[in-house]
Amino acid sequence: MVEIQKVSLQDEYKMNIIRNIRYQVFCVEQNVSVEGDWDNRPSENYLLYYDNRPCSTMRYREVGKCIKLERLCVLREYRGKKLATMLIKKVMEDIKNQTDKTMLLHAQIYLLKFYEDLGFIKHGKIFTEEGIQHYTMTKRFQ
Repeated sequence: MVEIQKVSLQDEYKMNIIRNIRYQVFCVEQNVSVEGDWDNRPSENYLLYYDNRPCSTMRYREVGKCIKLERLCVLREYRGKKLATMLIKKVMEDIKNQTDKTMLLHAQIYLLKFYEDLGFIKHGKIFTEEGIQHYTMTKRFQ
């Protein structure tokens, strides 16, 4: 069973769960610095539970004229279950109901097809963040 919750920044317990998931995926697996991952920017955060276990998270925030999707991750042992797809679709649906702004994200190279399958379009040249190659991608609401 999958449950997706929007998490308030004031909910310290769940924000610590989110922090731990992100730490495991970004800092331990991908060697991103803690400061590079956890920037304390105001954002809307989501937490996905699979069989009552928290295992995936992401956030979004307003950046100029766009809504930027960020920090999508799934703990290693839960990958391959389409959880990231479920989570990002839920977040996109929530955003669609709140705004008509374009969605923006920085996609790691190995995730280009994942985002393209969700309707995102790659723009510009490859760039590096925290030692990881990315492309900028956008999607307009239809």
